[in-house]
Amino acid sequence: MPDPSPTTPPGLLLATDLSARCDRPLERAKQLADEFSIPLVVLTVHDAPQAPGDVLQWLDGDAGRAHQERAAREEFAREFAGSSLQVAQRFATGAAPAAILDSAATLPGAIVVAGASQHDSLGDLLLGSTVEKLARGLAQPLLVVRQRVRGPYRRIMVATDFTPASTLALETAARLFPGRRITVFHAHDADMRVADTLAPDAPPHAELIRFLDRCALPPGARELVDPVIGEGEPASQLARHVVDNSIDLVVLGLHEESALMRLLTGSRSEYLLQAVVCDTLLVRPPVRPGEDDENEKT
Repeated sequence: MPDPSPTTPPGLLLATDLSARCDRPLERAKQLADEFSIPLVVLTVHDAPQAPGDVLQWLDGDAGRAHQERAAREEFAREFAGSSLQVAQRFATGAAPAAILDSAATLPGAIVVAGASQHDSLGDLLLGSTVEKLARGLAQPLLVVRQRVRGPYRRIMVATDFTPASTLALETAARLFPGRRITVFHAHDADMRVADTLAPDAPPHAELIRFLDRCALPPGARELVDPVIGEGEPASQLARHVVDNSIDLVVLGLHEESALMRLLTGSRSEYLLQAVVCDTLLVRPPVRPGEDDENEKT
């Protein structure tokens, strides 16, 4: 049985190029570092150029990278001038997923923070992208930031399909954010069984309560959990609840065998992830022996 005590992560790792499109994840990382009183590491990865103006610097090799690093250090110094946060800056070269995974491996337990471009949906990010590779390869939670920071996360939702991955999602949310109300949401579709653990003919609400009973939650957390059943197609129900209830943060437990992962990688995934417009914390159980080869850092 895991320790149900509230947990403060040992640190945060923000993957950013310090451009305007990374402002939202930067502000959220600063807010969380202040809330938890933990160190923040800002990682800038030198990858192939994404804009025509970057091509000449990239072709300059070491000289171009030195110029980029100097500019990033100056921007970093301006951003955190006078800040009381514990902040460090790192640089890496190469493919972004591998560089972020390598840096994260040196910070066990740290939450990795990344962001979405204004022109990308979360679905675009997850399907065949850096964020998908991070979600599959990280041993620690991945926070994908989309919204402006208006204070700490207050309205938190955990989506459950009653699998161990969902258990981990709820336990993680309750430990990271003690004292917050958490909606545990299960979308019941009579035409689709979402988990092998669902008892035959069990009423959805009763199964949801049994799921909560199996979770190792901090003292007092169960009283702050609001179990909710959505009737209908899971993707649309989940997305609707997020919008109708002004959810700040959705916590998803991902595992290759879970119904949620099948949902994320299935035909409904683009609609689901575009519609879930709030920040998303992705957690997955520890990688089993033999799975490392399936999560190569490419």
